[in-house]
Amino acid sequence: MSGPVAVVRPRRIAWVEGPDAAALLQGLLTADIEAIPVGSAVRSLVLTTRGHVVASMAVAREGDDAFTLVLDPPPAADGMEVISAHHVSEDAEVIGPEDAQVLVATDDLAGALEGTGDLMVPGQVPGTIEVMADDPAALAVARGIALSPDGALEALRIGRGAAAIGVDTGERTLVQEALLDDAVSFTKGCYLGQETVARLHYRGHPNRRLARIALDGPVPVGTAITGPGAVAAGEVTSVAEVADIGWVALAMVRREVPDGASVDAAGTAGRVLPAA
Repeated sequence: MSGPVAVVRPRRIAWVEGPDAAALLQGLLTADIEAIPVGSAVRSLVLTTRGHVVASMAVAREGDDAFTLVLDPPPAADGMEVISAHHVSEDAEVIGPEDAQVLVATDDLAGALEGTGDLMVPGQVPGTIEVMADDPAALAVARGIALSPDGALEALRIGRGAAAIGVDTGERTLVQEALLDDAVSFTKGCYLGQETVARLHYRGHPNRRLARIALDGPVPVGTAITGPGAVAAGEVTSVAEVADIGWVALAMVRREVPDGASVDAAGTAGRVLPAA
């Protein structure tokens, strides 16, 4: 098992405030924004009208009519562009985004960070939190938390099969392909791109999915993956050495390639792992 991870990472921060702030975000984001209690935060997505993933974010409700959005930095697209483009007549102010830094830490460090910083939200990587602070590194030192080596968070992300928007996804990636269903409410009303998401959820399945692939050694990003029968199965989008597993790649693989299947990455043997 890997130990605690704590790293400083860039983010983009934005705010949506005003009497119609909740209604504006409710109609655009995939999470049930109106159901967020004041003082709590959830993960959400913003999609295109056709249901393709644009951006991932944490949405914190800091008041009845005040929300803070913590968005991934480039190469992820700017989700605030979509929100601003659909902000027409609502009585709400959209502010930002601005560049910021956060302390990303695994959940086992949450107790040490409770009540610190300016804001704590669920992280982009499952099982992590993100704490906003003027100096995240100094915050870690003050709480007795050792910062992890470069690459530790990336290895954790890949090991847990979490998509990095703009890295493991493209302009036409669907929610279910990227395994981002947990950021979607299937009980709320309409939102941007809902029709595609709901149709796949209730009536169909994606033709490909983001998969973890255990490899016998490292391969470059962009390496082609072939499945049984030398059938083209996908392409490596992320790769890292992961504790207790070894080298692991993420790749969008075709549905016909099941968990447990043996695959080849330009001469390096691999095996498709089940979802984390």
